[in-house]
Amino acid sequence: MSHQELVASGTVQSRIEERVPMGVVVVNWNGATDTIDCLQSLLSCRPAPARVVVVDNASEDDSVERIKAFVEFQNVTQQAAFELGGVDGDVHCRPDLTLVESETNRGFAGGSNLGLANLARDSSIDHFLLLNNDATVADDYFAELRAALRAKPHAGLLSGTIYAEGDQQPVWYAGGVAKLRRALMLHANVLPPTGTPRETQYVSGCTMLLSRSLLETIGPLPECYFPGYWEDAEYSLRARAHGFPLVYAPAAVAHHRVGSSFGQPRVRPQVAYLQNRHRAMFVRRNLRGWIRLVALSYLFVTKPIRALVETVRGRPGLGFSIVAGMIAGALHDGRDRPER
Repeated sequence: MSHQELVASGTVQSRIEERVPMGVVVVNWNGATDTIDCLQSLLSCRPAPARVVVVDNASEDDSVERIKAFVEFQNVTQQAAFELGGVDGDVHCRPDLTLVESETNRGFAGGSNLGLANLARDSSIDHFLLLNNDATVADDYFAELRAALRAKPHAGLLSGTIYAEGDQQPVWYAGGVAKLRRALMLHANVLPPTGTPRETQYVSGCTMLLSRSLLETIGPLPECYFPGYWEDAEYSLRARAHGFPLVYAPAAVAHHRVGSSFGQPRVRPQVAYLQNRHRAMFVRRNLRGWIRLVALSYLFVTKPIRALVETVRGRPGLGFSIVAGMIAGALHDGRDRPER
């Protein structure tokens, strides 16, 4: 059966309708293996998102070649399935895949913004999912997102349950709590008794679904938190300040290879530096009055103690990074890196 005959019979249209009006942004930097695993999980979803944009952040390895080959193969395979008519129950509508190559490493927020700008030009897309390249999603992920949006149609940001990959698969995110006086965004790690979507105070950037209305109201992610950490905290705070609910949907399940992108802070001093720098920068950029004073005081009291503990444990480099990062963030509000 030809492609034209498929269209006339309604077969192609029915498959297109299997897609939800959502676009996905996956940012890659020297991580093609993780990224391809992430894309494979998206291709298995039923229903599927309408489009997936992979943004390569000027990788220094063979990521571009590997991802480009994967994207081209999947797009050709899907077109061939349409031409041949497919096999019911075997071939289903997959998202359109696009690879965008950035000339420079723009970090997580900058790469995400590049993908968001690409997707936003498609007026048929009403929600945008930022998905870590080291995360995978369940086959029914977009069905559960759609169900959550029916229950909470005004949600500005939404995320589901995230499990950390590993033998025990502990819950890594089950909603978030903002403790602004301590400059903390905490992940709940206990599943609620029911799968009913509920409001939360913080949405993790690992799997962050944005509404088009939110994006058009508050703009893209702040790029000053380069290369990553705390941009999701600021975006969550800004969304709430503009009256957009943040929603946690327990039934939408993802798995996260924690530490795959940047490494674990307890092991790498560079990561500890970034996390503490951006935590203090978050306070300077977003908090005001007595809450800001309390939060900065908390950091200046607790971080030197933490650094001393790490030094006693034989990790002086980690201790130094904690204090140096905290001081650098307290003295810097990120405004020398203009938003794009």
